[in-house]
Parts: sequence; structure tokens; C-alpha cells
Amino acid sequence: MIEFGKEHSKTWIELMTAYQDYKIKIFNWTKEDIDVKYNDLHIELNQSLVKRDLHKRLLIMDFLRGTDMWDESVILSVFKELTEIALHDQEVIASYARMILKKIKHHSKQIEITRQVFILAEKEEKQKDPDYDIFHNGYMLLFDLGYKKELQQFVDKYKNFI
Repeated sequence: MIEFGKEHSKTWIELMTAYQDYKIKIFNWTKEDIDVKYNDLHIELNQSLVKRDLHKRLLIMDFLRGTDMWDESVILSVFKELTEIALHDQEVIASYARMILKKIKHHSKQIEITRQVFILAEKEEKQKDPDYDIFHNGYMLLFDLGYKKELQQFVDKYKNFI
């Protein structure tokens, strides 16, 4: 662990110590088995909209978005939950989820995300009173992923809802 000189304030030293501890704990978590990581994230990301704690959700999303210490497999393990959050959640959380999903480089998984977007939009379309934000968020996600063909299909199919 890096030590700082006595010329620094006590608060600075405590802050840097806490930050170093945080980085070590993240590194240790990234070395956990993929099933353990999936379970942790699944618990946090798969809460119903009624039960969720907005601040906790933002913290988890910032955690996923802000670090590159783990490989894509962590994000891939919860891509369905992240896709659902990207479509159903409030604007800020949805944008965090989109940024996380953009980290996925596996083409086959990106295609699965686009399929998931269409599945969720189709379910919403069948609702008596559809939530138009889901279609807007679906459009934004497909746009962010850069899939022009799928984006055009989405616009053609759901132009009355976007």
C-alpha cells in the first residue's frame, strides 16, 4: 500500500487509504467465480421497480460503468437485466445501463441485446396503455450500439410509439 507523508492532512491520508482499500476490494471481487459475481449483480439489478433503491441502483451502475478491472464476462452475465433497465428505468439509470452495454464487444451478444430490445418492445406494444418511454429508450439503446439495420427496423415497426 502506498504511504503518504506527514505533511498531508489527516483527511487526505484517510481518503487515500480508503481509496486504496476500495481498489483492493474491487480487484478481489473481480477474482470471484463468475457465478458469485452474477449472483451479486443479479440480486441488485433484478429488483422490481417498486422495491428498488434509486441511490443504490445508481451506485451499482456507476460501479459497473466506472471500472475496467474485470473482463466482459461480468457484464455479459447480466446483459438481459441491463437491457431491461436500459428500457424500463428512469433516464439517468437507463443511460448508465446503455453505457455499460456499449462495453460488450462480442457481436453475438450485441445481437442478443437487440433481440431483447425487440422482445421487450413487443411485450409493451401489447399492453392496453403502453409506456412510450420504453420505445424511446429502445431506440436510444439501438442507436448507441450502432446497429443501423436493427435501428431502422425498430423505427419502422414502432414509429407510432417512439
